[in-house]
Amino acid sequence: MSLQQPAPRPLAQQIRRWVVGVIIVSFGIAALGGIAVLLSGAFNDTAGRVLATTALTGLFSVAALCGVALLGKQMQWFGWVTVGIAVVALGRVLWLLWGDPSWNDPVFEITVTLCILAAVTAIVSLLLLLSDHDRSVVRVLLYITIGFIALGTLLTLLSVWQLVDDGLDSYWRGTGVVWIIAALGIVVLPVMSLLLRAPKQVQPPIVQQQQPVAGVAPGFAQAQAPAVAQTSAQTLPLSPDSVARIEAVARGAGITPDELVRRLLP
Repeated sequence: MSLQQPAPRPLAQQIRRWVVGVIIVSFGIAALGGIAVLLSGAFNDTAGRVLATTALTGLFSVAALCGVALLGKQMQWFGWVTVGIAVVALGRVLWLLWGDPSWNDPVFEITVTLCILAAVTAIVSLLLLLSDHDRSVVRVLLYITIGFIALGTLLTLLSVWQLVDDGLDSYWRGTGVVWIIAALGIVVLPVMSLLLRAPKQVQPPIVQQQQPVAGVAPGFAQAQAPAVAQTSAQTLPLSPDSVARIEAVARGAGITPDELVRRLLP
């Protein structure tokens, strides 16, 4: 009797575990530093920087985790973009916190831009988890919402870089309207995705006609037909190894396991 080896983990799932581990370890180290500062009671400039480092590491770790959620999915490239922007933004703010930056370059504009992009890409990464939803109306509203988020981000960054006149009242009103519509989509889409998800259809088992076997009397075959039909009608569950293999192939193809089965077994 041979034991089946467990199916190997997909590369995307392994990378996701590594990234999550690095994020947890880095935030854990920062958190220990903050706890040590609070327990020591020494509140000076260094203590304030340590506490700020802990808070900033936690915030940008959440943004990176939102991007990690897309790894192995259809839009995993955007997840990598989100993780990269979060890491660069964290490095930028920590450099401003601990270093002695030169104020000759637009430090404020670059830092604010990175922080805005980190927050926006984190939200969009969570929304893109709905990109493979089975209802087209959800997918259409998803990309409309992402379009308004992109437009609101562009209008905001134009004002950050002082490319528009601050006295334009209509500009700020329009920017506010765009962000309100984007926020409405961010709140409504997850609820719609739950309410409009199509129920899973259970296909009845197919009972094939038993062909007569040579050398067996027809009467005996007819007598055994009900027992064979009853055995064929029973649903046999898949083994965990088979389920893992189906999920691995589906993730590699960027589709759901149900879609993979429908394509292979129409």
